[in-house]
Amino acid sequence: MERKSRISILISGQGSNLQALIDAQTTTLKDSIIVRVGSNRKAAFGLVRAEERKIPTLYHNLVDYKKRYPDSIDQARSEYDRDLAIRLLEDNPDIIICAGFLHILAPTFLHLMAAASVPVINLHPGLPGAYNGINAIERAHKDFLDGKINEMGIMMQVSIAFLSGPHALLIISTRHYVISEVDMGEPILVTPIPFFKDEDIEKLKDRVHGKEHEAIVTGTKIAISRLKERSSLFTNQAA
Repeated sequence: MERKSRISILISGQGSNLQALIDAQTTTLKDSIIVRVGSNRKAAFGLVRAEERKIPTLYHNLVDYKKRYPDSIDQARSEYDRDLAIRLLEDNPDIIICAGFLHILAPTFLHLMAAASVPVINLHPGLPGAYNGINAIERAHKDFLDGKINEMGIMMQVSIAFLSGPHALLIISTRHYVISEVDMGEPILVTPIPFFKDEDIEKLKDRVHGKEHEAIVTGTKIAISRLKERSSLFTNQAA
């Protein structure tokens, strides 16, 4: 029997995208297993969703690090992210998915994942290069009302590359680099979403979130398939 791909998921809120991934465990993602759901917010309902399905959870609190390093928020975040990476790697994940994780991952996190050959993928409600960061839907909607654009979109991005040696990057498709800029990883899935006349922001958000639930499952499937292709490539080369 083929080994199931091990997925760790990071969230901050309600976890509707997480729920889409959980539901897909019996369909599109049946060859994978969610080994951990982590959150930077204790009250995140996504943790309840995971616990109801007997999925191990992790609450990782930044406040403790701010107290430990009161004179440097950058150091606090750097150490917080380093420890988060270490704790996630204890589960031996094959891939990390940021599914509504409202925290900018520091290089200390990304570099540890790269050294372990664990890619990080992120879901963002915006087309490549557009509306990076928070409130992307609101900003895109405003530009639509101002007559500047006719569509927005959703993309799944690779936010990290693989390290094949101390300094060498292993490219598994086109331009996979270690990225620390917000929402600037290489897209592996892009879904355009047209604006509708007279649609208010709340209806737009509902429609975008519905598309997100589809995109995060499809994007995860693509990323896992690429991982398996990479593994098969190395196995064949070794033979």
